[in-house]
Amino acid sequence: MAEFTHLRERLPAILKALAVGIPAGFLFDRLHIPIPWMIGPMVAIATFSLMGVRLYSVPYGRQMGQLILGSAVSLYFTPTVVAELAANLPAIAAATVSVFLVGGLGALTLSRASGVDGKSTFFASIPGGAMAMAVLAERYGAQVVPVAVAHSLRVSIVVILIPVALTYGGFPLEAAAYRPDVPLNYSILAPWLAFGFVLGEVSERLRLQNGYLLAPIFFGAALTVSGIQLSAVPHWMTDFAQLMFGLVLGARYERAFFARYRLFIPFALLNSLFIVIASVAVAVVLAWAFHLPIATMILPPRRAAWQR
Repeated sequence: MAEFTHLRERLPAILKALAVGIPAGFLFDRLHIPIPWMIGPMVAIATFSLMGVRLYSVPYGRQMGQLILGSAVSLYFTPTVVAELAANLPAIAAATVSVFLVGGLGALTLSRASGVDGKSTFFASIPGGAMAMAVLAERYGAQVVPVAVAHSLRVSIVVILIPVALTYGGFPLEAAAYRPDVPLNYSILAPWLAFGFVLGEVSERLRLQNGYLLAPIFFGAALTVSGIQLSAVPHWMTDFAQLMFGLVLGARYERAFFARYRLFIPFALLNSLFIVIASVAVAVVLAWAFHLPIATMILPPRRAAWQR
């Protein structure tokens, strides 16, 4: 397996990465930073990487993290949720197209302003999970660093601003109505994760990108909607998934990139603000057009941040 190539030589750097990343995650958690166990380790590892200290992520860290996240997300596909999705399919399709248009415009602007290639700014601007988009960026020959930076900035903006705006704007949030009430059962969770790992490995060998995330979501959702109860995913596992993502993303930071594109971070911050504001504006229009609550339309495009 390619993930274990040169493991003996890299093991000290992997252990150092864990020694740096775990305290950083704990610190960011205590400071109530959004998705602390991803952003904390990513910032810490990236700092060392930019200082010239070479650190490596845990072998199969990305895959383990996506497997856990996919298993957790699949639990939300209850019959009630699937019925709601089917009933609102036109609105979902319109929101998806709108988000791609807004992200594409942001990508074009960011590329011209910062000098980073358009392919990289595209994956940096399209809303989605930071790790999933980084995988796609690498698959299609884009740079991973701007993708990781831009998505981290946008997630932070979304998690900080959107809940406050909705709360003080008088828009009720009713996400709890669709939160699955599934007990934690390790005798179910352990074999399901093992099966999900096999699904993910087979999927990626068949060239399905982010197979460790998508395969557990699809198969787990099929079981859930069929009335087969899986196990809840404990909080410590989702923290572990975040940690794995943070180590992977942080290790990809390169000093040469920021030396060449010194203005990327401020432009990426402005781009993130533009995408958030434009997405909210589109959500308001779609809410009016499809007679849906404004909060309902604002949150789906921002799903990647709220999942965590």
